[in-house]
Amino acid sequence: MGDEPIIEVTRVSDKGQVVIPKEIRDKFHFTEGSKLIVVATGDAVILQRIETVVGSERTRELIERVRWLGERLGLRPS
Repeated sequence: MGDEPIIEVTRVSDKGQVVIPKEIRDKFHFTEGSKLIVVATGDAVILQRIETVVGSERTRELIERVRWLGERLGLRPS
């Protein structure tokens, strides 16, 4: 699948906010005000820069990548 995944741990605040770790923000050039699309599947949440999503085919590709990564890490859907 190309690059090795960056795996970090973060927490959800009482306001539902999640901090994206610095290494990941730097890699994807997320800055204050970056717009992200949030895709929820049965077992994962995907954040994707809105400018790079081109239609539903790209969204399906993202979901498949998350499933692949989950399987590789030994995670199972709940």
